[in-house]
Amino acid sequence: MEFVMQQEELPYFLISDFGGNKGIRAVFTTRHGGLSRGPFASLNLGFHTGDSPVSVAANRRLLCRSMGISDEQLHTTNQVHGDHVLVIKERKGTGRREVIDADAQVTSVQGIALTCLVADCQAIYLYDPVHRVIGLAHAGWRGAVARIALKCVEKMAQEYGTDPKDCLAALSPAAGPCCYEVGEEVIEAVRKAFPGDWRQLLDPVGEDKWKFDLWGANVLVLHETGLKGENITVSGLCTICRQDLFFSYRGSRGVTGRMAAILILE
Repeated sequence: MEFVMQQEELPYFLISDFGGNKGIRAVFTTRHGGLSRGPFASLNLGFHTGDSPVSVAANRRLLCRSMGISDEQLHTTNQVHGDHVLVIKERKGTGRREVIDADAQVTSVQGIALTCLVADCQAIYLYDPVHRVIGLAHAGWRGAVARIALKCVEKMAQEYGTDPKDCLAALSPAAGPCCYEVGEEVIEAVRKAFPGDWRQLLDPVGEDKWKFDLWGANVLVLHETGLKGENITVSGLCTICRQDLFFSYRGSRGVTGRMAAILILE
């Protein structure tokens, strides 16, 4: 599996060969091709950013048209950096606002486009090809230490009988170990959450400053679930480095747009 840029009506990344491409699509958008302006230029998909709601709604319509889906298929939540996993049993539009607090979603219903909004945090795509179940998790540093990916896989097992050994996983572009500087709050949380592995996740770069390997932390959590290493793909793209392609919350000091990770059973 790999993240491959698609030059369609809108440029976006497609995770090639995810599940053998048999009725499943995994997409990650860039910052290009939309109508937003200023620090949100141009394909901002987040209503909560301070951008014009009219522009965001238009951007979402552009994305849906490019993917050949309807706006009502997008299933978003109010992401709160927690560990709640939402199980979706039926298809229905969520409308303009994301009113349910959850940082992961799972479903076996065709046509629901699980959607996660990010700008340095990592989206984790999960697929059980045996039971035809998908999951999508939002994992920044808080999600990593809370093991949101593990809880997402556990929910898939509980609700649908998923065996982690059958699952495929892909990790989106996100703040990389090259650029992601963190302070004492994150350092302490990582040490507690990964007592045997924190040294490989934190690299000192100055007084009270370390660089954090968010990608590596989420991979460790996926290994804890029982996923096979060969079934885990990491994009390798840093959103802070590549602000020519992506929105970066840290790179823009908090005023920026959001990309979307989308996973859909077709």
